[in-house]
This record gives sequence, structure tokens and C-alpha cells, in this order.
Amino acid sequence: MDRDALPFPLAAGYTTLALNGAKGGATKYLCLQYLNYARWTSQQFSCNLPTSLQIMASLHLKSESGQWTPLGFLKFWRPAVTLLNETVHWGMKVPLCMALYQELRSSFGAHGGLAAATALSTAGEVALTGWSERFGVHMGLKQIGSYRESLRIACEARGNLLLGAWAGAGGLWVRNFSWNFTFFEWKRFLHNAVDRTPENAPQWFQDHLDWLRSLEKKNQANVLTFEAATLGTYLTFFNMAGDNIKTKMQVDPVRYTSVRATAGEIWTQHGLLGFTRGSLFKGIYLILGSTLAIGIQERLTEIMAALLR
Repeated sequence: MDRDALPFPLAAGYTTLALNGAKGGATKYLCLQYLNYARWTSQQFSCNLPTSLQIMASLHLKSESGQWTPLGFLKFWRPAVTLLNETVHWGMKVPLCMALYQELRSSFGAHGGLAAATALSTAGEVALTGWSERFGVHMGLKQIGSYRESLRIACEARGNLLLGAWAGAGGLWVRNFSWNFTFFEWKRFLHNAVDRTPENAPQWFQDHLDWLRSLEKKNQANVLTFEAATLGTYLTFFNMAGDNIKTKMQVDPVRYTSVRATAGEIWTQHGLLGFTRGSLFKGIYLILGSTLAIGIQERLTEIMAALLR
């Protein structure tokens, strides 16, 4: 067994892995987008959980006359470009990093090669999905009905098409890289630990590994993905900070013109806590979403690989 390899099924090829990841990303959007919207709201206003829920309810679940409008819940899934964003994002995340890692590991080692591969693959993610991420945040939170109008506002604020369309790209890269790298490292470590218990492991961890070994392989992979996603989310401050910076720059490109200025304002007004706003919503959304998306990716890929044998 290659203990330095990333533990994802590759027998059916990178294309199959990417297509199944895209299916997982689309499913994640359809099932969990309301949590994503709640995270954006909390980050936009740098507020806590009760306040963000109150804002969402007042904006979308009540009319101007004060009447209850439950169908306003559907607005959390607008604009539909977020579906494209999630589909492409999760379709390329695992296979692109794996392909780059195979090329770089011999030169930079298991950890350095993974860091370099993740940095490059994350740049690819931002290049292909940064514009759709910006549309989703800006149009969703501002309730802008026109893609043209959203792009016009961003471009006028940032000075040109590239900076306007990819507003918040720096924060997006920080967020994605920190989570991707931490997730891949934990995923690999946990799979290796199940295969062979680490030396000097505490008893509670040994007991947990024994329980994991008792599961079917497909269920074991899902649990390990959930655990790696949890560790990758809550043990990475830069993931939270980058996400807050990214959201503010995308929802208000006129006010937040650069990563440095946005970070400075968050620090001045809210302190260190400001960089972690929305972390509860983000944690639930990202942990459940990645477990769902990657779980679908792994299971479908293994099924297709078995059919090809």
C-alpha cells in the first residue's frame, strides 16, 4: 500500500472521478444551500447566529406589511449560478489536486508535494469558479435580479472586468487552500491509521480505529471523510478568515476594495472574532456538504470501476 497516496478511488480514471464529484456538488447545493445563505448573511453583517437568522426571516419570510411569506424560503437558492459553481468546484477539487500531486510528490515529498499541488489546484478552482461565486454572493444577498447589473456594479467599483468579475478572489483562494490542504492531510492520515495503528496512539483513538475497521468499506470511507472535513474546518483559522474577507468583498465591492483593507476593517470593528463569523453555519454546511459530495463521488466511482473490471 502506498501510504503517501491520496485515498480516493482512481481505477475508473480522473474523468469519472470528476463527473461523480460534479454530481456530488450539485446534490450539495440542492440539499444544503439554505445553510450557505445563512453563512453569507452572518459574514455580511459580522453577526452571530440568532441575529443572522432574524435578518434572513425579516428579509425573506415577511412581507412589507408584516405578513408571513413561507415561500420566501426559496429565495435562499437564488441565483441559480450557485448550482454551476458547486458543480464545477466539487468536480475539479479532488481529481485536479491528485493529478498535480502525482507530478510533484517526487520533487517535494509527501507533504510539500501535497501543499504545492493544493496551491496550484486551488488557483485553478478560483480561476474557474471565482466569478460564479461572486455572482452568487452579490446577487443572493443584495437580491439583484440581473447578472448584467451585478457585474456592472462590481466592475465600476473595481475598475475593470477582471477585478470586478473575480472580486474577492484572494480571500477565496486563502479559504479554499487552507481547507483543501488540511482536509487532504487529515483524510490521508486517517486512512493510513485505519490500515495500521500509529505508534503511541492513545487508547481512545485505538478503540475508534477498531470501530472503523468493523464498518463496511463504503461506510468507513464516508465516516473518514466526515472526520477529515470536521478537522479541516474547525482547526483552520485561515479558512474562516478567508471566507469572511471573500464574502464582504463580493457582497459590497464598492466598500471593500482589497483583501488588506477588508481584513483591516474587520479587525478594527470586530477584533479576532470578526474573522470567524458564520463559522457555525459554515461548519455545518461544509462538513455535511463535503461528506455528501465526496461520498457520492467515491461511491459512484467505485461502482463504475467495478463495472469496468
